[in-house]
Amino acid sequence: MIFVFIPSLPSFECNHLFLFINKILGVTTMKLFDAVRSGAKKVTEELKKPNSFRKGEKFEDYLRKYVFVKEQYKLVYHTPSYAQNKNDFVESSLYPDFLFKDLVTGKEFYVEAKFRSGFFNNKLNCCKDYQLKRYLQINKEKRPVFMAIGVGGSPTYPEQIFIIPVGSIKYTSLFPSFLKRFEYFVDTPVPPTHLWYLENN
Repeated sequence: MIFVFIPSLPSFECNHLFLFINKILGVTTMKLFDAVRSGAKKVTEELKKPNSFRKGEKFEDYLRKYVFVKEQYKLVYHTPSYAQNKNDFVESSLYPDFLFKDLVTGKEFYVEAKFRSGFFNNKLNCCKDYQLKRYLQINKEKRPVFMAIGVGGSPTYPEQIFIIPVGSIKYTSLFPSFLKRFEYFVDTPVPPTHLWYLENN
């Protein structure tokens, strides 16, 4: 048994002490409740998020961490998350996922990230027709657009990566023979010189 010695205090001091403790416990309880409620909301939103969006966001994180690294590219813009757009759609979400700035040349360019589990009937569907049309328009009127496609494995560790200038894409279904020249190394930062070579050849 543990005895705690509490010195005798005048009644008015005891009242102040109890009020102070009650205030501290009340604030702590409120903060704990808010944290639990916020955490539950995030979990619920994540569960409601379509699987395609979860994969897409994971692959975007992969690209930023391993391919378009911050040592070589400044992140100028990143499209809002699924949760943000669900509550209040941001018009700029119609642009490709990333806007980067090459730290060597100062050139800015877009990257649209796509992850696919694999080929279907020996073809890879990269996007919808209306999306390709929009990317081509942005590529022509604003800045260069590249499509970074991860294939196989998982969004956090794809088996293959292809980096394609959108101007080279004529159809939404891509054959292996076309993709071969755009394949890049997994988990390897892409140098700016490689991007500009692809764009100009």
